[in-house]
Amino acid sequence: MYLTILHGHVNKENWQVLEQSYAKKVKHPPEGLLQSMLIHCEEDRLEWKIITIWRSEEAYNQAKAQGIADTCVELFCDAGTTPERRHYHIVERFLRVAEE
Repeated sequence: MYLTILHGHVNKENWQVLEQSYAKKVKHPPEGLLQSMLIHCEEDRLEWKIITIWRSEEAYNQAKAQGIADTCVELFCDAGTTPERRHYHIVERFLRVAEE
């Protein structure tokens, strides 16, 4: 699996723009995207991140070649900031599924 973290600082007046745009975009995820999260930092209230988990680096690169992976970059730009992206290979993972 492959993980990317996109982060930027968003002014408070643009928080709702980012949240609403993200909610719309995740309704139609690319095929290789397994999970995505929009997160907001408690200590640095202007810091926002979008974390994406991809089936593989190849799946991410395919989405990037099609311009799909850059959709989240556009969300930050629309919210008034230019984000930075970091790339990671997932080496180990634990996932607990909550029982209802």
